[in-house]
Amino acid sequence: MRNLIAFIGIIGCLSCQPAADKQEATSQAQDSIQPTAEEEVIINTQPELKKQGDLQQDLNDEGGGHYKYAEKDLNFALPVIAEILKAKGYVAPSKEVFEKKMHEIFAESYSPGGACRVKEHEKFTMLYEGKEIETPYPMMSDDVVAAKEGNFIWQIPLVSSLGSFVDSVHFKIDLKYTQKLISRNKYFFNDSKADLAILLNEDAQFLSTLVTSFGYTKNQQLNDLVMNEYLKRDKDEVIKVADIIFVKDCKNQLVIREGLLTWVKDHTNKEEHRIMDALYDYVYKQFAYKSDFSLNEKRKIAAYVDNIFIPLKDKYGEAGWPTTELIFNLEANDHEIRDYLKSQHFYDLPEVKNLYGE
Repeated sequence: MRNLIAFIGIIGCLSCQPAADKQEATSQAQDSIQPTAEEEVIINTQPELKKQGDLQQDLNDEGGGHYKYAEKDLNFALPVIAEILKAKGYVAPSKEVFEKKMHEIFAESYSPGGACRVKEHEKFTMLYEGKEIETPYPMMSDDVVAAKEGNFIWQIPLVSSLGSFVDSVHFKIDLKYTQKLISRNKYFFNDSKADLAILLNEDAQFLSTLVTSFGYTKNQQLNDLVMNEYLKRDKDEVIKVADIIFVKDCKNQLVIREGLLTWVKDHTNKEEHRIMDALYDYVYKQFAYKSDFSLNEKRKIAAYVDNIFIPLKDKYGEAGWPTTELIFNLEANDHEIRDYLKSQHFYDLPEVKNLYGE
């Protein structure tokens, strides 16, 4: 596809000199993130884009249409998205920088155990939320498209979602809708801290998916977003937090999201220990009832949970806390748990090693 030629039409003008005491950071955030109501972005494009847009009007994503979304739809849409980002100030990183950041954010997907969730195409990479892929191009999902030209991420796009046609070759971009697109890429690949506030307000579902489905736990604000939701739940529901901490990869191997365990440790105190209690209870139930994890996987889970429980119990434990460290408690039903953990060098978990390795 030949290069798209972008031009920006700016209607109106800026008046009123800003107040002298206005903070520079606030001004920069408004300039880089908020498009003015008077601004328009129109791009020249090929007639094929309109053809694909027309075909997508009869999309069969819910069984009602006849057209099936295909690789070529993305191939036509991605250059348009690249121009949108360029027009709004996104600086595409080098291939090396982009790939390094992608492997950081989607580390689980790019690991050997995540291969079933990644599919390479000529011009883009698909990264899927889960292990079961029902359709290669799902609509209304948080699956991720990573463009190899332009170096950006987005979701499966419909032409109509990006804007509207002025005529067969001129396309007017919907700036309000594409704010999520702009902020996602500026935050993750241009290190624009101001755009994180936009994402937390307008794109919280995707940020949560990065943690819960893709296992990205290096950003504490994203961890807060997810974990605080569990604190709003009833006691019987809080235990489900374990389902996003202890997961299985494509090879059916255990993955432990240590960043979320660290969050639990850092956010537990004398008054608030519901998630810690829930994890303790979760492990105990893994041994008492049928589980998807093997015996040795359950032992490993127990060690990781006990590693945060031990210092918290020493510091805060009193009435309302379990009276016994987790592995001591489990030995009644699993007499060999400590010997097994010792054979694994206690996974180099300091609290577990110090207590049980004596």
